[in-house]
Amino acid sequence: MSFEDPATSDLQSMTGYGAAEGAAGAVSWRWELRSVNAKGLDIKFRVPSGTEVLEPDLRTELRVLHRGTVSANLKLDREDNEMAFSIDDDALDAALAAIEKVRSKVSCADPSPEAILAMRGVLSAPPPETAMSEEELASLHAGFATALDALLLARRQEAARIAAVLDERCEDMAQRLATIREKIVGSREQIAERLRNQLGELLAEQVSEDRLAQEAALLAIKADVTEELDRLEVHTTSFRELLVKGGAAGRRLEFLTQELMREASTLTAKLPTAAMKNDGLDLKELVDSLREQVLNIA
Repeated sequence: MSFEDPATSDLQSMTGYGAAEGAAGAVSWRWELRSVNAKGLDIKFRVPSGTEVLEPDLRTELRVLHRGTVSANLKLDREDNEMAFSIDDDALDAALAAIEKVRSKVSCADPSPEAILAMRGVLSAPPPETAMSEEELASLHAGFATALDALLLARRQEAARIAAVLDERCEDMAQRLATIREKIVGSREQIAERLRNQLGELLAEQVSEDRLAQEAALLAIKADVTEELDRLEVHTTSFRELLVKGGAAGRRLEFLTQELMREASTLTAKLPTAAMKNDGLDLKELVDSLREQVLNIA
C-alpha cells in the first residue's frame, strides 16, 4: 500500500472540508461540510426551512465518516417572483383618506410616495416559499453527495499523510528495539555479574535455601526483558497492519499506543545500564509521538 494514495485505503482523519454548489428550478444552493476531531460521530445540520425532509437520509450517509464533529450547512437563494410586492387598494384608500383629513386641519407638505407605502398594510411582500419541489430536493441531495465525496477525499488525503508519518515512526521503533535487543545480548555477562553480586548479598545474610531460590528467580525475572521486547515488536507490527487495513481504525490505534507506552515504560525501568535506559526513553518518545498523531485518525 502507498500511504500517499488515499484511493488505496479508507483510513480517514477527522478534519476536512468539502463543498458543492448548483441550481435547480428557481433555487440555487451551496453545501458546505466541515469536520473536526471528536470522540464519536457528532452531526450538526443548519439548513433552511423546507429542506429538513432530507436530513434523516443525509445523516445516514454521513455515517461513512466514522468519527468527528461534522457541520453541514446549506445556503439557498430563490429567484424573485414576478410580483415581488403587492399594494392593498383598500389600505391605500384608507391611508389617503387619513392624509386628507390631517391636511384639512393642518397645513403641511404632501407626503412622498415612499411615506405612503410605508404606512401599515399598504404594501406587502409575499410570504417566503418554503415548499421545495421534487426536482429541487433531488438536486440538493445530489449536491450533498458531491460535497460529502469532497470531504471524504480531504479526510483520506490527510489520513494518508498522517499514516506515512506513523509508519516512519514505527520503523524507527523497530530499529530501536533491534538495537536494544543486540545490546542486551552483548551485555549478558555484565547482567550475570550483577545478579551474582545481588545473590552474594543474599548469601551474606544467611537466608534459607527456599528464600534464596525465590529471590534468585525474582532477580532473574527482573533482569530479563525478552518478554517486553517481544510484546513491543508484536504491538508495533499490529499497529502497522491497522494502518494498511484502514477503515475505522482510530480507537484501536489509540489502544495500541497505550499498550506500547505501558510496555516501553516497563522495559525502560528494567534495562540494566544508563545507556540502554536512554534507548528506552527514546523509544517512549517515539510512542508518544504516535499517540499525538493517532488522535487525528477517525
